[in-house]
Amino acid sequence: MPRTYVWWSESGGPGKTTNAMNSAAAIGRDGYDVLAIDLDPQRGALTHYAGYGHLDHDSDDQQVSPTVMDVFFGDVTPDEIIVETPYFDLMPGHESLANFDSKLDEAGFYGLDRFGVIRDVIEDLADEYDYFLVDCNAALGELVDNAVFAARNVMVPLELSPKGRASQKGLEATIEAMSSGFEGVGVDIAIAGVVPSRVGNAKIFEEYREEFEEDEIPVSPFSIPEHSLLRYTWDNHMDIFQFLDSEETRDLRKYEEHVPLAFKVIGRWMTGDYSYSKAVEKWDAVKDQRMGDAEPEKLLDEDSSATEVDA
Repeated sequence: MPRTYVWWSESGGPGKTTNAMNSAAAIGRDGYDVLAIDLDPQRGALTHYAGYGHLDHDSDDQQVSPTVMDVFFGDVTPDEIIVETPYFDLMPGHESLANFDSKLDEAGFYGLDRFGVIRDVIEDLADEYDYFLVDCNAALGELVDNAVFAARNVMVPLELSPKGRASQKGLEATIEAMSSGFEGVGVDIAIAGVVPSRVGNAKIFEEYREEFEEDEIPVSPFSIPEHSLLRYTWDNHMDIFQFLDSEETRDLRKYEEHVPLAFKVIGRWMTGDYSYSKAVEKWDAVKDQRMGDAEPEKLLDEDSSATEVDA
């Protein structure tokens, strides 16, 4: 079974979709076959970000058919709806995912079967992809339960604030309860990593990082800042690497060059190409260097070729 991750937080807005999009692209750029699955019924989620917003909802002049719900509860195969992006494939979400719970009842799923709908689809695609990344909504329910049960590995984007930390504590309790409940069927659910997002204060990041390390929760050696670059990628329906390579977008500014590097480190941490300690080591080696016109992979693989950031 290929490794599967779900990007999930119980609070809205900490960067689930941004992290899902860019980590999927980072992994795909390393030559892996990646399928990103959008399980957020709201408009403007991963499907929109990737440039397929016309597929995530019905309109007066277009009824989208088939949809991801037809894959889960009908006779439609995933290949009929999967679309391509430059670095990964995407199973588009649709607003009808809001009816997931009621569809479980209509389809007659009971007991453990209620949790395995998404897992079954992923297993059917296991020969086609190396990694699956799932992006789901924040609201608790059977759709999220299915996503977490399918992935087993939870990546958490965290807003560094008292509200964000309280949400994180709630998520930890939820995962512990789910893991305990599935223990009898050999399903182990755990937090694979925490990525602080939308951070503007390095001191706050270090304080929270120390707290997580005390709780033995793996936290990234860096934070994803909140600045205009990621908004521009949304506006252009591009992942950070498309944005970086495109002649139609502006060049990265000096203070932005670490963002694609950060997502590359996250991607390699997720694939296991970097152990946690290796991720920390690599980040420490490149965090104060200029990327310039080099690809982020080159800087990570040949960090000695970079120049120091101007003082």
